[in-house]
Amino acid sequence: MDFGVLGPLEIRLGERTVRLGAAKDRALLAELLVHAGEMVSTDHLADRLWGTSQRADPINAVQVRVSRLRRQLRSVAGPAGAALVQTRPGGYELTVTHARTDAAAYEAALESAAEAGTSEAYDRAEALWRGEPFAGVPMTVCLAAEFARLEELRAGAAEARASAALAAGRPAEVVATITAFLERHPLRERSHELLITALRDLGRTPEALAAYGRLQAILADELGTGPSGALRALHLELLRAEEEDEATSGLPTPSPPCPAQLPPAPTLLLGRALEVAEIGEKLEANAFASASPVVVISGMGGVGKTALAVSAAHRWAPRYPDGQLFLRLHGSTSGLDPQDPMELVDAVVRSLGVTPPVHRDADEAGAFLRSLLAQRRVLLVLDDARSAAQVRTLLPNNSGCAVIVTSRMRLAAIDDASHVALGPLTRHACLAVLDAVAGAGTVAAEPAASARLAELCGGLPLALRITAARLAGRPSWSVSSIAERLASANQRLDELELDDLSVRATLAVTYRGLARSGGSLRERAAARAFCCLGMLDLPQFSVPVMARLMDATEREARMALDLLVDVALLHEVSLGYYTPHDLVRDYAREIARGQNALTQAGGAIERALEWYAAMVGRSAMALLAEGPERRRRVPYSCDDAPTVADEREALAWCDEELINLMAIANHHAQAPLDHIHFLRLVPALFPYLQRRGRTLELQRFNDIALAVARSTHNGTAEAQALSDLAASHFMCGRFEGALSCNEEAAQLIRRLGDTAWERKALGNTGMLLQLLGRNTEAVAVLERILTLAREEGDARDEAICLSHLGNLHESDNTHLAMELHRRSLDIGIWHDDPVLQQAAHCNVGYAHLSLNQPEAALLHFDAGMRLLGSAGNGDWHMESQTRLGLVRGLHRLDRNGPAEQRCKELMDLARNRGDTYTEGLAHWEYGNILAASQRPSEAFTHWKQAWDALGRTEVKGLEDLEALIAGNQL
Repeated sequence: MDFGVLGPLEIRLGERTVRLGAAKDRALLAELLVHAGEMVSTDHLADRLWGTSQRADPINAVQVRVSRLRRQLRSVAGPAGAALVQTRPGGYELTVTHARTDAAAYEAALESAAEAGTSEAYDRAEALWRGEPFAGVPMTVCLAAEFARLEELRAGAAEARASAALAAGRPAEVVATITAFLERHPLRERSHELLITALRDLGRTPEALAAYGRLQAILADELGTGPSGALRALHLELLRAEEEDEATSGLPTPSPPCPAQLPPAPTLLLGRALEVAEIGEKLEANAFASASPVVVISGMGGVGKTALAVSAAHRWAPRYPDGQLFLRLHGSTSGLDPQDPMELVDAVVRSLGVTPPVHRDADEAGAFLRSLLAQRRVLLVLDDARSAAQVRTLLPNNSGCAVIVTSRMRLAAIDDASHVALGPLTRHACLAVLDAVAGAGTVAAEPAASARLAELCGGLPLALRITAARLAGRPSWSVSSIAERLASANQRLDELELDDLSVRATLAVTYRGLARSGGSLRERAAARAFCCLGMLDLPQFSVPVMARLMDATEREARMALDLLVDVALLHEVSLGYYTPHDLVRDYAREIARGQNALTQAGGAIERALEWYAAMVGRSAMALLAEGPERRRRVPYSCDDAPTVADEREALAWCDEELINLMAIANHHAQAPLDHIHFLRLVPALFPYLQRRGRTLELQRFNDIALAVARSTHNGTAEAQALSDLAASHFMCGRFEGALSCNEEAAQLIRRLGDTAWERKALGNTGMLLQLLGRNTEAVAVLERILTLAREEGDARDEAICLSHLGNLHESDNTHLAMELHRRSLDIGIWHDDPVLQQAAHCNVGYAHLSLNQPEAALLHFDAGMRLLGSAGNGDWHMESQTRLGLVRGLHRLDRNGPAEQRCKELMDLARNRGDTYTEGLAHWEYGNILAASQRPSEAFTHWKQAWDALGRTEVKGLEDLEALIAGNQL
């Protein structure tokens, strides 16, 4: 049986190794081993085990511990193991007949090394060490003595090894080894002598003299003595050598060749000039610090990290005359494990012409490397690092050296590193790559197709290089033809392969590194999250949505998403929102189509849609007052979603998520998802879309919802979709279409028996009839609704109906119209309803314009705008009408400067919302302002733009606009 003491205490038998768990068991065995072959008294053992905290019966306590030790020895080697501890009169003895220690083996190896006289023999002895002697054992007097004896043996062996290396003619190796050794043993004169001798042999006399000076200072400060006679003699020899050097001609001694390992500089590195310059600036900016500057280039696979690093290294290589080293760390190389840091250190040491010694651990290896590089100016390029831990051991510690690291991870844990996050190429650079690889003139021949091709490659240099190379090798292919092949998301990755270049393979390495069986829980969660990216194709993913897709907690989802960002499979576009590169998205779809993923996709999508419906429902509840419409639009539980505090929060959330909700709708149109949650989501989204004036989205959502409702025979959903489609037509000035949808909805609502909803639909019918000039029909409908509202005490419906009637009478009885609007305003004030008040102020303002009272009109339009501001976020339709009224009032007062500015603001707001109807009205009014300012050509341009937007609507006065255009043809 063997016992390991040169490191943590171990019991070994053949291939089996056991470590004792209890500290007292380790202390007992250590004491017996130190006195192996001798009887150790019970009193001595009790004193070493418990010190001043003695047990009531120490003899019995020691017996219990010895019995435990024997049981553990028996578990390793059977009865023979237990028999190693023998009971003796007054104590115990560990017999040496069958017990061996690695300390004894080390001493024997040192004897053999002394006879051989080679550094390799000493390395074999050093390999027996695993750490500090008796690591993990409480220190006692006897153990401390043995610890010191073993450390002295090891120190002597290190000096003997260095002496052997000197004798073998390897002084550079001795300098590196002994410099690191002296950091731990600064008072060993023999080590200083070896270092000085090695420096002398290298011809580095000034450094040898400086080393002697440091030794003198250390000995004087610490011991009050001076160097030995042998060292003083060596010092005199060095002084004579220095004098001889000064007397010689001073011709320089040829220096040994320095390593120049950089791969050839890329001949094609387009679009990265700024990054190359940035790396140089970071290396130079940090060159005045005490440590070596480190620049980490991070980014997704195929983005060109290695090419950039090599190009920058060649550009700045003259700064590092002692060598440029290039190491592949295989952090994401398919089929290869990441390189071990100690192996990498040895590779660097060998590159510098030194034989690497045996190191106990990575810390010792790193110290050796730092010592070796301490007086050199070397550039290290560490390509494809897996982690910060893999890199740290290789980092020099002097400002003359520098390190460039590439990794798919950001490696934020490397202290004081500068970072260059590498993203896709710009469009201009992509086109330059196509021209350079596929042949000059490629882009000029097909500019539109080339731009499309660059877009399909996502600006990824690897994808562009493959595509351009394929084009160059196939003269019969056109840019258009390969762009068409790439346009299919299901086959794009198939097209991006050429020989050993493959975008799919590059991405697969990263994904498989997360999904591997031996990975951590966080890595496997990140792999599951990556699969979920392909299940529900969203433009961006939030933490709550990913949590539902993964069926995990939001904390787990956040950690998984953050890890995907760390390995460059995702970008965090804003706080809490993540998006993949288009080619990464393609690969995620492939993973999601896998056999195991397909079985989980249905449930994942259902959970996500349920959460979206709940969140949209919460938002609708914040935007709508309590009442029939709110209950109708959100008739389901929203418990799965957090409460939305107010209108502002509801609108902000919907603003952020609209792009995702639109993607869900479009996906549903192509391949239906969960129709129950989709038909909940769309009606609840209406208040937001109406407030923001998102007319295109409003129509798209409800076109799809109408088709789904009809296919599933859901009458309520069909009525709601028709009603909301009517609203979208109305907001776009298509009053005939709005009336048609509204009447169809009213018929369905009547059959459903919802009287409040029916009254609302009838009110909309009256308003639309009035807008279409069918006033007689409109009056009949609106007066009927007014009567019903008053009978049922519905003040809100009464106020809305009064407004509609006021609008109707503006053309034939303006004073009556004004009275109706004022009564509507009074109701809004009485019930403290800012929406009713704002609408009434807007209507009163337009009535004043009809009476040619612009000053009075502006007072009400201003009041309406203040109400919009106090409400925080108002209804876009009313806001746009109020803003348009302000413009018209200012224009009527010949205040054309402010009118022009307000009109531009309205055009911009409408354009940003995609509201072509309001934008058309603004262009019309802007043309009028320009015409009044004697700018007819500009006015004509805006009238023409107004006609393009409004020509197919039913807005009043189109014939006047047509006449303006005809009368001002250029």
